[in-house]
Amino acid sequence: MSTTTLELKKAGIRFGGLRAVSDLDLTVNEGGLVGLIGPNGAGKTTVFNLITGIYLPTEGDIHFQGRSVVGIGPTAVAAAGIGRTFQNIRLFQGLTVLENVTVAMHRHTQATLFEHVLRVGRHARDEAQAVDEGRKLLDTFGLLSVGDQNADSLPYGLRRRLEIARALATRPKLLLLDEPAAGMNPSEADDLMHLIRWVRDTFGVSILLIEHHMPVVMGICERITVLDHGARIAEGTPDQIKRDPVVVEAYLGTDAGAQGHGTSA
Repeated sequence: MSTTTLELKKAGIRFGGLRAVSDLDLTVNEGGLVGLIGPNGAGKTTVFNLITGIYLPTEGDIHFQGRSVVGIGPTAVAAAGIGRTFQNIRLFQGLTVLENVTVAMHRHTQATLFEHVLRVGRHARDEAQAVDEGRKLLDTFGLLSVGDQNADSLPYGLRRRLEIARALATRPKLLLLDEPAAGMNPSEADDLMHLIRWVRDTFGVSILLIEHHMPVVMGICERITVLDHGARIAEGTPDQIKRDPVVVEAYLGTDAGAQGHGTSA
């Protein structure tokens, strides 16, 4: 029997009179790779903001590894083991590739703030360990050769790869990917698809991803939840989703439903 990593129980949020997400049940099991799709404005990123503590749900509950994370705030959610990337890449542009990764590792250092500020005590050991682990992580992602370059000098596909590596540097148990294939050409998207599956298998992390690129979603996700106007309209395997008449009408379109392809602007 699979262990549940993430569970949304009738979760929802209102912004004034607008119900952005309503009565949402969603489960990600340990080691699972789950997709969250739907038209623009369906509430997908809002769901990510609820999970990561940026928004406080006005209804329902959110459990991570068996405990509610509602109200604990983004910092505590990240410390609990939930990592995230964003639709618009948010690297530290003034830092090198290696520095982007080592900054994320500071969550796990043992030195106090006082020791880091004055660069005394355990600071030097923590910094050396972060650099060593950072180089190993970059090597794993094929980025070690550009480790000393500024992050903003990388081509788009490598910046996406770096963003995922940085998220993994926080040692998450659950990784949320917000449209990782956005802006990629078909070849880059295909490479990304293999990378995401490899990340799940290599790091043993559960993954929930938002994606409009249907070949990626249908190619790697084991289960898919479909949102429309903040409500779940379908949930199932990729084969079930692409043949669901409600999903085809609301999102995929006739051709996409028949072929399992398609994108949404």
